[in-house]
Amino acid sequence: MAQMQPPNDDENIVLYVQRSLEEEEEFHFLRHEFLQRVNITNLGVKLVRLKSRIQKNQKAGEEDLETLQKYLEDYTTAIRNYRYHHGHKELDKAELRGRKLLLSRFFQSKDDFNDPFHSHYAFFKDDDGLIDPLRKIFMKYLPLRLTYSAQERRQRRKEYSEGKEPKYVSKFVDRSVRLLVALTGGLFLVAPMIVMTIDASQNKSLITVSVAVVLFALSLSFGVKVSNVETLVSTATYAAVLVVFVGTSAGNSGSTDSVS
Repeated sequence: MAQMQPPNDDENIVLYVQRSLEEEEEFHFLRHEFLQRVNITNLGVKLVRLKSRIQKNQKAGEEDLETLQKYLEDYTTAIRNYRYHHGHKELDKAELRGRKLLLSRFFQSKDDFNDPFHSHYAFFKDDDGLIDPLRKIFMKYLPLRLTYSAQERRQRRKEYSEGKEPKYVSKFVDRSVRLLVALTGGLFLVAPMIVMTIDASQNKSLITVSVAVVLFALSLSFGVKVSNVETLVSTATYAAVLVVFVGTSAGNSGSTDSVS
Protein backbone atom coordinates (compact mmCIF):
# COMPACT_ATOMS: atom_id res chain seq x y z
CA MET A 1 0.00 0.00 0.00
CA ALA A 2 1.39 3.38 -0.97
CA GLN A 3 2.11 5.68 1.93
CA MET A 4 -0.05 8.82 2.01
CA GLN A 5 1.96 11.92 1.26
CA PRO A 6 1.57 14.85 3.64
CA PRO A 7 0.00 17.98 2.15
CA ASN A 8 2.42 20.57 0.80
CA ASP A 9 2.84 24.10 2.15
CA ASP A 10 0.35 25.58 -0.31
CA GLU A 11 -2.38 23.26 0.95
CA ASN A 12 -1.35 23.72 4.56
CA ILE A 13 -1.57 27.50 4.28
CA VAL A 14 -5.17 27.27 3.09
CA LEU A 15 -6.06 24.76 5.81
CA TYR A 16 -4.41 26.89 8.46
CA VAL A 17 -6.23 30.05 7.39
CA GLN A 18 -9.57 28.23 7.14
CA ARG A 19 -9.12 26.91 10.67
CA SER A 20 -8.24 30.41 11.87
CA LEU A 21 -11.37 31.90 10.32
CA GLU A 22 -13.60 29.24 11.84
CA GLU A 23 -12.12 28.99 15.34
CA GLU A 24 -10.28 32.21 16.13
CA GLU A 25 -11.48 35.76 16.49
CA GLU A 26 -7.98 37.29 16.44
CA PHE A 27 -5.35 36.35 13.87
CA HIS A 28 -1.96 35.75 15.51
CA PHE A 29 1.16 36.44 13.51
CA LEU A 30 4.91 36.03 13.93
CA ARG A 31 6.85 39.18 14.70
CA HIS A 32 10.07 37.58 13.41
CA GLU A 33 12.11 39.37 16.04
CA PHE A 34 15.40 37.77 15.00
CA LEU A 35 14.97 38.55 11.31
CA GLN A 36 13.79 42.08 11.99
CA ARG A 37 16.90 42.82 14.04
CA VAL A 38 19.17 41.13 11.49
CA ASN A 39 17.67 43.30 8.75
CA ILE A 40 18.07 46.54 10.71
CA THR A 41 21.63 45.67 11.74
CA ASN A 42 22.59 44.67 8.19
CA LEU A 43 21.31 47.93 6.72
CA GLY A 44 22.98 49.92 9.47
CA VAL A 45 26.33 48.26 8.76
CA LYS A 46 25.95 48.93 5.03
CA LEU A 47 25.35 52.61 5.76
CA VAL A 48 28.43 52.71 7.99
CA ARG A 49 30.55 51.16 5.22
CA LEU A 50 29.19 53.65 2.70
CA LYS A 51 29.85 56.55 5.05
CA SER A 52 33.42 55.36 5.57
CA ARG A 53 34.02 55.08 1.82
CA ILE A 54 32.64 58.57 1.11
CA GLN A 55 34.72 60.13 3.88
CA LYS A 56 37.84 58.31 2.70
CA ASN A 57 37.39 59.40 -0.93
CA GLN A 58 36.33 62.92 0.09
CA LYS A 59 33.58 62.79 -2.52
CA ALA A 60 30.21 61.21 -3.19
CA GLY A 61 29.73 60.02 -6.73
CA GLU A 62 26.42 59.50 -8.50
CA GLU A 63 26.48 55.78 -7.75
CA ASP A 64 27.24 56.43 -4.07
CA LEU A 65 24.36 58.88 -3.79
CA GLU A 66 21.92 56.45 -5.39
CA THR A 67 23.11 53.70 -3.06
CA LEU A 68 22.85 56.03 -0.08
CA GLN A 69 19.28 56.97 -0.95
CA LYS A 70 18.27 53.32 -1.30
CA TYR A 71 19.96 52.26 1.96
CA LEU A 72 18.43 55.14 3.91
CA GLU A 73 14.94 54.38 2.60
CA ASP A 74 15.33 50.68 3.38
CA TYR A 75 16.77 51.44 6.82
CA THR A 76 13.94 53.84 7.69
CA THR A 77 11.33 51.37 6.45
CA ALA A 78 12.89 48.54 8.46
CA ILE A 79 12.83 50.61 11.67
CA ARG A 80 9.26 51.73 11.00
CA ASN A 81 8.16 48.14 10.41
CA TYR A 82 9.92 46.97 13.55
CA ARG A 83 8.19 49.62 15.61
CA TYR A 84 4.85 48.82 13.96
CA HIS A 85 5.13 45.15 14.94
CA HIS A 86 5.97 46.14 18.50
CA GLY A 87 2.87 48.32 18.67
CA HIS A 88 0.52 45.34 18.78
CA LYS A 89 -0.52 43.20 21.71
CA GLU A 90 1.74 40.27 22.47
CA LEU A 91 0.53 36.76 23.28
CA ASP A 92 0.97 35.48 26.81
CA LYS A 93 3.06 32.38 27.50
CA ALA A 94 0.19 29.89 27.34
CA GLU A 95 -1.12 31.25 24.03
CA LEU A 96 2.42 31.48 22.68
CA ARG A 97 3.08 27.81 23.37
CA GLY A 98 -0.17 26.78 21.71
CA ARG A 99 0.50 28.93 18.65
CA LYS A 100 3.99 27.46 18.19
CA LEU A 101 2.65 23.92 18.41
CA LEU A 102 -0.11 24.70 15.93
CA LEU A 103 2.27 26.20 13.37
CA SER A 104 4.69 23.30 13.85
CA ARG A 105 1.89 20.82 13.21
CA PHE A 106 0.96 22.52 9.96
CA PHE A 107 4.34 23.62 8.62
CA GLN A 108 7.22 21.89 10.42
CA SER A 109 9.66 20.32 7.98
CA LYS A 110 12.46 17.84 8.58
CA ASP A 111 14.80 20.30 6.87
CA ASP A 112 14.06 23.06 9.39
CA PHE A 113 16.95 23.95 11.67
CA ASN A 114 16.42 24.37 15.39
CA ASP A 115 12.96 25.78 16.22
CA PRO A 116 11.92 28.06 13.34
CA PHE A 117 8.65 29.02 15.03
CA HIS A 118 10.31 30.28 18.19
CA SER A 119 9.64 34.00 18.12
CA HIS A 120 7.41 36.70 19.50
CA TYR A 121 3.77 36.53 18.42
CA ALA A 122 1.31 39.38 18.29
CA PHE A 123 -2.21 40.16 17.16
CA PHE A 124 -4.29 43.20 16.31
CA LYS A 125 -6.37 44.41 19.21
CA ASP A 126 -8.51 47.50 19.48
CA ASP A 127 -7.07 49.93 21.98
CA ASP A 128 -9.19 49.73 25.13
CA GLY A 129 -7.13 52.40 26.88
CA LEU A 130 -10.11 54.76 26.75
CA ILE A 131 -12.24 52.36 28.79
CA ASP A 132 -11.88 53.23 32.46
CA PRO A 133 -11.33 50.53 35.12
CA LEU A 134 -14.87 50.81 36.48
CA ARG A 135 -16.45 50.05 33.11
CA LYS A 136 -14.01 47.18 32.60
CA ILE A 137 -15.17 45.65 35.89
CA PHE A 138 -18.80 45.94 34.84
CA MET A 139 -18.01 44.41 31.44
CA LYS A 140 -16.21 41.51 33.10
CA TYR A 141 -18.62 40.55 35.87
CA LEU A 142 -22.11 41.51 34.69
CA PRO A 143 -24.17 38.98 32.67
CA LEU A 144 -23.34 38.93 28.98
CA ARG A 145 -26.88 39.85 27.99
CA LEU A 146 -26.27 43.21 29.69
CA THR A 147 -22.67 43.85 28.69
CA TYR A 148 -23.09 43.04 24.98
CA SER A 149 -24.85 45.59 22.81
CA ALA A 150 -27.29 44.30 20.20
CA GLN A 151 -24.89 45.18 17.40
CA GLU A 152 -21.88 43.48 18.99
CA ARG A 153 -23.99 40.42 19.77
CA ARG A 154 -24.82 40.10 16.07
CA GLN A 155 -21.21 40.66 14.99
CA ARG A 156 -19.62 38.33 17.55
CA ARG A 157 -22.16 35.54 17.91
CA LYS A 158 -19.51 32.87 18.42
CA GLU A 159 -17.70 34.82 21.15
CA TYR A 160 -21.02 35.68 22.81
CA SER A 161 -22.05 32.02 22.90
CA GLU A 162 -18.64 31.07 24.33
CA GLY A 163 -18.99 33.59 27.15
CA LYS A 164 -16.12 35.86 26.12
CA GLU A 165 -15.99 39.44 27.35
CA PRO A 166 -17.31 42.18 25.05
CA LYS A 167 -14.96 44.55 23.26
CA TYR A 168 -17.13 47.61 23.45
CA VAL A 169 -19.08 49.34 26.20
CA SER A 170 -22.81 48.74 25.92
CA LYS A 171 -25.38 51.44 26.72
CA PHE A 172 -26.43 49.58 29.86
CA VAL A 173 -22.87 49.43 31.21
CA ASP A 174 -22.18 53.04 30.30
CA ARG A 175 -25.34 54.37 31.94
CA SER A 176 -24.92 52.16 35.00
CA VAL A 177 -21.40 53.46 35.56
CA ARG A 178 -22.56 57.05 35.08
CA LEU A 179 -25.29 56.54 37.67
CA LEU A 180 -22.87 54.94 40.11
CA VAL A 181 -20.35 57.76 39.67
CA ALA A 182 -23.06 60.39 40.19
CA LEU A 183 -24.34 58.71 43.35
CA THR A 184 -20.81 58.23 44.65
CA GLY A 185 -19.98 61.88 44.01
CA GLY A 186 -23.00 63.00 46.00
CA LEU A 187 -22.21 60.55 48.77
CA PHE A 188 -18.66 61.87 49.04
CA LEU A 189 -20.07 65.33 49.77
CA VAL A 190 -23.05 64.47 51.95
CA ALA A 191 -21.54 61.72 54.12
CA PRO A 192 -18.61 63.77 55.55
CA MET A 193 -20.92 66.71 56.24
CA ILE A 194 -23.35 64.51 58.16
CA VAL A 195 -20.51 63.00 60.17
CA MET A 196 -19.08 66.43 61.01
CA THR A 197 -22.43 67.87 62.14
CA ILE A 198 -23.06 65.09 64.68
CA ASP A 199 -21.34 66.00 67.98
CA ALA A 200 -19.29 68.55 66.09
CA SER A 201 -15.72 69.28 67.14
CA GLN A 202 -12.74 70.72 65.33
CA ASN A 203 -10.61 67.59 65.72
CA LYS A 204 -13.41 65.37 64.46
CA SER A 205 -13.98 67.63 61.45
CA LEU A 206 -10.29 67.67 60.51
CA ILE A 207 -10.02 63.88 60.77
CA THR A 208 -13.21 63.43 58.74
CA VAL A 209 -11.97 65.77 56.00
CA SER A 210 -8.60 64.02 55.84
CA VAL A 211 -10.14 60.55 55.55
CA ALA A 212 -12.71 61.72 52.99
CA VAL A 213 -10.06 63.37 50.79
CA VAL A 214 -7.89 60.23 50.85
CA LEU A 215 -10.85 58.00 49.92
CA PHE A 216 -11.89 60.42 47.18
CA ALA A 217 -8.38 60.46 45.72
CA LEU A 218 -8.19 56.64 45.77
CA SER A 219 -11.58 56.31 44.09
CA LEU A 220 -10.65 58.84 41.44
CA SER A 221 -7.26 57.26 40.75
CA PHE A 222 -8.35 53.63 40.52
CA GLY A 223 -11.98 53.88 39.43
CA VAL A 224 -11.98 56.56 36.73
CA LYS A 225 -9.50 57.13 33.91
CA VAL A 226 -8.36 60.74 34.25
CA SER A 227 -5.09 62.56 33.75
CA ASN A 228 -2.74 63.57 36.56
CA VAL A 229 -3.78 67.21 36.27
CA GLU A 230 -7.49 66.32 36.40
CA THR A 231 -6.89 64.13 39.44
CA LEU A 232 -5.01 66.92 41.21
CA VAL A 233 -7.61 69.58 40.38
CA SER A 234 -10.57 67.38 41.35
CA THR A 235 -9.01 66.35 44.66
CA ALA A 236 -8.03 69.93 45.52
CA THR A 237 -11.52 71.19 44.67
CA TYR A 238 -13.15 68.49 46.78
CA ALA A 239 -10.85 69.27 49.71
CA ALA A 240 -11.60 72.99 49.36
CA VAL A 241 -15.36 72.35 49.54
CA LEU A 242 -14.98 70.35 52.74
CA VAL A 243 -12.61 72.91 54.27
CA VAL A 244 -15.12 75.69 53.54
CA PHE A 245 -17.80 73.64 55.26
CA VAL A 246 -15.53 73.10 58.27
CA GLY A 247 -14.75 76.82 58.44
CA THR A 248 -18.42 77.76 58.18
CA SER A 249 -19.37 75.27 60.86
CA ALA A 250 -16.60 76.51 63.15
CA GLY A 251 -17.71 80.12 62.62
CA ASN A 252 -21.33 79.31 63.40
CA SER A 253 -20.27 77.35 66.46
CA GLY A 254 -18.15 80.28 67.68
CA SER A 255 -21.01 82.73 67.18
CA THR A 256 -23.37 80.48 69.12
CA ASP A 257 -20.92 80.20 72.01
CA SER A 258 -20.51 84.00 72.11
CA VAL A 259 -24.25 84.55 72.26
CA SER A 260 -24.55 82.01 75.03
